[in-house]
Amino acid sequence: MNFIAAEDAALLPIQNLAWVGDAVYELYSRQRLVFGGGKRPGKESHRASAAFTSAAGQAAAAARLDDFFRPREADLLRRGRNAKGLPRTSAEYCLATGLEAVVGWLWLSGQHNRLEELLAQIFPKE
Repeated sequence: MNFIAAEDAALLPIQNLAWVGDAVYELYSRQRLVFGGGKRPGKESHRASAAFTSAAGQAAAAARLDDFFRPREADLLRRGRNAKGLPRTSAEYCLATGLEAVVGWLWLSGQHNRLEELLAQIFPKE
């Protein structure tokens, strides 16, 4: 898999970063459930994953971690939150998109250690 420089990744359309970040976040959620408690796919696992990956869950995580973000990450969070085409009626959805953009940027730029630090703050240890 190819990754790009952080500066180049930050120049990608914010919607692209959020789209990739959404997939990475979902996969991480499922992986944590599998490794954390040996849960099998099913209703219980789906509900647990959905609690973290829903717009409400992501927005709550982003709000909790406000001071954790580095300056570039905070800028991407803001850009994602303010992206065009988002339903402005939902502040949660906008904040969740911002978090997804940060996750996507970290993934695409190969900053996997930092991504792991961020996600470890969001997902509880099982």
